[in-house]
Amino acid sequence: MTSKSKLSQVVSFETADGSTTLVDEERNLHYRSRHGAKSESQHVFLDGTNLRRQKGEWRVVELGFGAAVNFTQTVAAFRKSKSVERLIYHSVDWRPVTARHLDFHCGEGGILARRALAAVHDGQHTLVEIESTDGAIELHLHARPWDEVQLPPNWADAFFFDPFSKRANPEAWTTASFSRAKAAMDDGARLATYSAATSVKQAMFKAGLWVASAPGPGRKREMTVASPSREPLDGLTLLERSRYLEKS
Repeated sequence: MTSKSKLSQVVSFETADGSTTLVDEERNLHYRSRHGAKSESQHVFLDGTNLRRQKGEWRVVELGFGAAVNFTQTVAAFRKSKSVERLIYHSVDWRPVTARHLDFHCGEGGILARRALAAVHDGQHTLVEIESTDGAIELHLHARPWDEVQLPPNWADAFFFDPFSKRANPEAWTTASFSRAKAAMDDGARLATYSAATSVKQAMFKAGLWVASAPGPGRKREMTVASPSREPLDGLTLLERSRYLEKS
């Protein structure tokens, strides 16, 4: 859990598209892009994983709950969909903020996120499970290190790979980390991340993933999408494994 002194440095921040995220003022870390929190979330994660095209049930794993922008956007998209009946969302964040930090979120997603965070901090739990009133949405918040989290194998339809940058959180961007992500993903799933760093692509390849480049959000030229198999990456710029592994 994050100490109170560190949490006191985390404040809300309005981004260029009018939506809000958080910023850690002490470490100068923005939890979402300054150029647009909602627009980045939708482009990178909901569209990057093809989640909105899937039917029946959405099974999502996220690394980095953060300001809960991805979660609230996913809940909103789920409620708008006429072809999806259930959303099961596992999020991992070993230093979660408090419910108070997310007062800016309106609607069902914000309520569920705050309930989960309140339960994590009030009871010092490392796993909290929250359901929507109608039972259609499940949020499983894992407040522990990523390498200690147990997820169903070959389960996720989409993986939101969204920890802090490699500079701030280097252990999240390793081959071992991407291997854990791959193990949790269905063969037809996509993993999406805002990063386009060469070292990140190398780690993905070493983890046994297929890797592709995609247009980034806003001012960002590029982002990265990966999958346990090749077919889910059709339509994207597939990267050559040998080219990247030769650089390692």
